[in-house]
Amino acid sequence: MMQEPQKNKLYWLGFFVSTLILGWMIYSHNEWLTLMLPFVTTFFVKAMKIM
Repeated sequence: MMQEPQKNKLYWLGFFVSTLILGWMIYSHNEWLTLMLPFVTTFFVKAMKIM
């Protein structure tokens, strides 16, 4: 029961870090941009407890 809040915080941290990386990739016109999208969306869904 105590692991659930810690796990949720890690998902939020993963979402924000991957969003920052995605923003940097958009700014730098990186050709590997689309490979970052699954990380952003998966961490967001997990953090919102949708899945």
